[in-house]
This record gives sequence, C-alpha cells and structure tokens, in this order.
Amino acid sequence: MSETVYDRIALIERYATKQEKVIIQFLRTHPAKDLLLLSITEFSEKVGVGDATMLRFCRKLGLKGYSEFRFLLSQSTDDQQGAAGNDADEILSNMVTALHSTHELLRQEEIEKAAGIALQARRLYALGSGNSGLAAQEFCNKVLRFGLPCSYWADSHFQTIAASLLGAEDALILFSVSGGTKDMLDIAKHAIQRGVKLIIITNYLKSPLAKYADALLCVVAKSAPLNSGSLVSKVSQLYVIDVLSREIRHRMGKTAEENLKQTALAVMDKEI
Repeated sequence: MSETVYDRIALIERYATKQEKVIIQFLRTHPAKDLLLLSITEFSEKVGVGDATMLRFCRKLGLKGYSEFRFLLSQSTDDQQGAAGNDADEILSNMVTALHSTHELLRQEEIEKAAGIALQARRLYALGSGNSGLAAQEFCNKVLRFGLPCSYWADSHFQTIAASLLGAEDALILFSVSGGTKDMLDIAKHAIQRGVKLIIITNYLKSPLAKYADALLCVVAKSAPLNSGSLVSKVSQLYVIDVLSREIRHRMGKTAEENLKQTALAVMDKEI
C-alpha cells in the first residue's frame, strides 16, 4: 500500500505547532481530491497560513517541497481517473473547459502589452521547462514565420547562459504552468535586475513567477500530480500562443503577410 500524507502526519502530529495543526485539521476536513489542483499559494490561502508556513510543514513531513506533498496527497484518492470506457468524453470535456476558462481570463490589454514588448525587443527569447518548454518552442515556430526573430533553448544551462547576456532592450517570454519552476524563477530574478522585460504565461496568477511579469497571460491548465503530462495544459498554452501571435501578426501588418508568403514558398519544395 502506498504511503500517504496522512501516514506522515500521524508521525509528527504530537510535535506540530499551532499553525501546523490548522493545516492538519484542514486536510482532515476536506476531501483530498478537492485539493490536488491547488497551487501552494491557493492552498495556503484556503487554510489561512502563509506560503512559508506551508513549505515548513512539507519539510517537517520529510518532503522536499509542495510538489512532493501534492504527489503524496494524490495517493489518498483514486478519483483521478474517469469511469472506465468514458475516457474520450472526459478528456474532451476537460479540454473544452480549459479553453473556455482560459478565454475568460485573457485580458486584451495584457495581450497588447505582451505583443508590444515582443515587437520592441532587440533580442527575444522564449523559455520553459519540461512540457512548458514545448510551448516556448512552438511560440518561436509561430513568430519566426512572421519574420520576428525569437530564440529557444531546451537545455537549462543554455537557457541560463543566454538569459544572463540580456539587457534592458531585450525581452523574455517564460512559460510555466505552476509558476514555481525553479529554473524559470532563477532566470526571472536575474533578468529583472538587468531591466529585461518579462512576459509570463502561467496557470497561477498569484504564483512566485507571476510577480515578475511586465505582461501576464493566464492559462487554465490544472492537473493532478499523476496527470501532469496531460495534453489539457498544452492545449491551453497553445491557445494563448495563437492569440498572442495573432496580435503580433496584426501589428506587423504587410511585413508579416509578406514573410508568411515567403516562408510558405520556402517549405513548399519539402512536400511531394
């Protein structure tokens, strides 16, 4: 039988502080399946404690951090999967819901701000880790066809090296569903000190990464720990990429249209 959060709580409960007991009581009075999709900030707000208190609680349980806490919490419920034979309907419903919710949260002023930053940048880099890295690469693929130079690196070391050379005339587009990815946070912290403009695309508007944003675009892409590779999150990111790239295309006007024709002709010979 897999170990759960509650197994670890039983070991440390008698030594718990007053605030930690509040967290424990909250966990025992709320179904685990309702908590799996919460970021650390959302969880802390519901409990009524600070993020730092929640992190200390996770470490007191012998965990590395909140991500591992969510993973153990997921072992307490078997409701992450849909009913047998109904997976296709469930996945479709999740994707449609994610797209509608993302659409509702998008703000035209932030889209316009992000497009302006991208177009004014001397150098533009799109970066992300894991699945979000694929979204960053797709953004570069989109705008390259318009004639807007944008660079992408998959390796975290090259990401750090490239970002370290940027200045006040440059911009970064950082993709992170959680908004708490260490590599992206480190890059954002150093970039902001050098005046680099930051476009942040994330699920959690109150995440640590979001506070560094000059332009903030939200995706609705929550998933339980064991479903973190779900295409639902990618669909939401791709939708935002399409919206942002369309705004960039409109602003570039005839230049973008001419470049699209040239790139289409350039790859035509690749097809039979």
